Amino acid sequence: MIMDSIKRLLERNKSLIKDNFILFVSFFILNLLGYLFHFYAGRNLGPSDYGIFGSLLSLIYIIAMPLTAIQTTITKFVADFKAKGEYEKISYLLKGSLRKLFLIGILITIFYLILSPVIASFLKIETLMPVMLLGAFLFFALLIPITRGFLQGMQRFKQLGLSFILEGIAKFGFGLLLIPTFLRVNGAIISFILAYTFPFILTLYFLRRTYWNTKEKFNTKEIYKYSFPVILMLISLTGFYTIDIILVKHFLSSIEAGYYAALTLIGKIIFFGSMSISMVMVPKIADLYAKKKNTIRLMLKSLGIVGLFGFIITLIYFLFPELIIGMLFGSEYLEITKYIGFFAIFISVFSLVYVLGFYNISLNRSKFIYILLLFNLIEGGLIYFMHKSIMQIIFILIALISLLFLILGIYTFVGKNERLDTSNTGI
Repeated sequence: MIMDSIKRLLERNKSLIKDNFILFVSFFILNLLGYLFHFYAGRNLGPSDYGIFGSLLSLIYIIAMPLTAIQTTITKFVADFKAKGEYEKISYLLKGSLRKLFLIGILITIFYLILSPVIASFLKIETLMPVMLLGAFLFFALLIPITRGFLQGMQRFKQLGLSFILEGIAKFGFGLLLIPTFLRVNGAIISFILAYTFPFILTLYFLRRTYWNTKEKFNTKEIYKYSFPVILMLISLTGFYTIDIILVKHFLSSIEAGYYAALTLIGKIIFFGSMSISMVMVPKIADLYAKKKNTIRLMLKSLGIVGLFGFIITLIYFLFPELIIGMLFGSEYLEITKYIGFFAIFISVFSLVYVLGFYNISLNRSKFIYILLLFNLIEGGLIYFMHKSIMQIIFILIALISLLFLILGIYTFVGKNERLDTSNTGI
């Protein structure tokens, strides 16, 4: 009886399980290689230099994660076009997006390079080169979300997964080659640049037929209206795990900043390990929504998977902190063993907030973005005035993210489906 029920459950969710498995394995390989890269960098650079790299990494996340808005926006509209069989519109959108973002990428990179001295001064980084190198990262960071968004929207998860695997291989491989040289922190940044360059070329190859298909022009105004709230949402979500790192680098010692960078890296295993759930959920929710079908069940299943994953990893962190820290970063970082379980609680709840955010934006709900932005301001303000210790900062993060999850949960279940237009969002 129980086995029959399990079989029926698996059969009903066959597509969801298969696609989640493909992306989960891809993300697992990407994150495994990424974490091997960071553990290698942490051991070779030491706490002080790794603190510099950690603060620069926060800049990378601030730059890269909002660019996921491009991927999320494209995913949603490509999924809509696919559901309606409008494949020529997909081709038109691909060509136009690549052309526009290529030009915008050049302008943004130039603007960033001009601001590099100010950024280096705020982060107390004496040499300008690693900060300037992030400018080269910006260019490909703008382009790759386009091609990945098309693969995600068309639910070509195998090809999307291969691009993530190649990203991990490039990052780890070039890190091994470049970090031990005189480049050190610069070598770590260059590894990130190359880790975006090669996957972009691969995804462009996968989409070559889509690019050259007959194109049907359409008004892209709705896409731009949708993308702005998505950008704000992702900036805010990214802020929850980057504002703290930047302020720690500014207020605490270089050694403490290095400890905190390592702590957040280990904690974010939960977030990056469960991110594939949201990536699979978005095009499927958009597809169901376009066909006017129920979406709440898929969202609850996604929340359940993410919650279970976070609970298991958090429990492991509380039970075996010294083993994990010693194995991954070495004895120099054992000071953070008392923090990782509590930081894992923060990241676990944040991962649930992430799912709810993407669910709401997929249904064209936008008012919750005001809530996210408000909590960003509160987070920055509290840490600015209360930063006596790492533990104090972690408790602030746990309290804020728990309250946010409660508020966003209420909004999700009682809110109305408002359409994203200028009059409705007010953004």
